[in-house]
Amino acid sequence: MNNKPGIKLIAESEGTGPPVQKGQQVTVRLNGWLNRGDHIQKDVVCDICVGGRSVIPGIEYSIMGMRRGGIRKVKISPHLAYRETGIKGCIPPNAVLTYQIELIKIHSDSESARFLNAD
Repeated sequence: MNNKPGIKLIAESEGTGPPVQKGQQVTVRLNGWLNRGDHIQKDVVCDICVGGRSVIPGIEYSIMGMRRGGIRKVKISPHLAYRETGIKGCIPPNAVLTYQIELIKIHSDSESARFLNAD
């Protein structure tokens, strides 16, 4: 994983195949916790266009370079998450988050184009 200020790699299992590049569509499983250990997301499977700003920057940066089947556990600083605003009733202001990200699939270019043109 590239060293990005605000993201600390806690653990990683590498996976196989080519690494994820910006602009690719991927399917991931997300588990997220507040710094004190409270779950904020549990086994959420979603499709993400890396670089498309559909998730917090800390997750997008952490996905870059992952390989299919890989798992990364990262600690994300507030400036790459929900900053000083947080999410009322869920994530307090200036929260440090921990995420475990499992890369399930990197979609082919034709699949990615279909996702991008689905609007």
